[in-house]
Amino acid sequence: MSVLTLPEPTHWPEGQRRLTKLTLAVTLLVAVGIFVGVREIANGNLLEGLIAFGFLPLFLAVVVAVQLMSRHPTVLRASYDRTGTVLRPNRILTWVAFGVLAYLIPFGVAVVALTLTGHLHLFASRHGQAAAVIGMALATCTAITGLVTAWRRGGVGYVKLAPTGVEVADIKSTDFVAWDDIVDVDDHSEVNKKTRKAVVLHRRDGTEKAIDGCDFYAPNGVGLYWMVRHYWRHADDRPELTDGRAMVRLGDGRFDTDMT
Repeated sequence: MSVLTLPEPTHWPEGQRRLTKLTLAVTLLVAVGIFVGVREIANGNLLEGLIAFGFLPLFLAVVVAVQLMSRHPTVLRASYDRTGTVLRPNRILTWVAFGVLAYLIPFGVAVVALTLTGHLHLFASRHGQAAAVIGMALATCTAITGLVTAWRRGGVGYVKLAPTGVEVADIKSTDFVAWDDIVDVDDHSEVNKKTRKAVVLHRRDGTEKAIDGCDFYAPNGVGLYWMVRHYWRHADDRPELTDGRAMVRLGDGRFDTDMT
């Protein structure tokens, strides 16, 4: 069985519908941003208009990247060593993430500084200005730490399958879940309803860890889902994760797809 012919998990189509709703919502935000920008410039408020337009690349970059990757199978970026097999996100997502983070830092600093000094009046009320300053300050700090972490790591994240468990890293944190601590591997979250094409690891203590957007790491994402389930259920096969056989199995789609 090819990796592209593996069955799609039952709840994944729901995530695609959420992606469509998100796209529509962001499109509306882009339209509002364009309207505000044009209005401000027409009223002679050049700085406010430029800042309004400045928000648009942040929205557009994310939506375009996700839409491209959801319509075109990602190129597998996998490697292995004696500690396990690592899958990294598609290069499109990686470069978009780096670009968004790098753009957000100077833009966020500019919005905060101009608002505090009274030069920017895009946010009319005091409450609006305070919310804008706090929100952009937090976003800028997150972007700085995320960019530093991603730069040191050589990417925005990864999924590592090791003989002992699953390690999931993103720009915020790195989490490890031992195979013995997993009681179930599912295709949807009971906590976060906004997941899309996810692998959800349910721990013994009732908490869960989600690998969201599996198609960022493997063609159509299905291979990663069944790969995690297979090595969770078949402990005897886990040594394959350290010698390259897991990558061959992934390419062939030779996974246990029994949901019972």
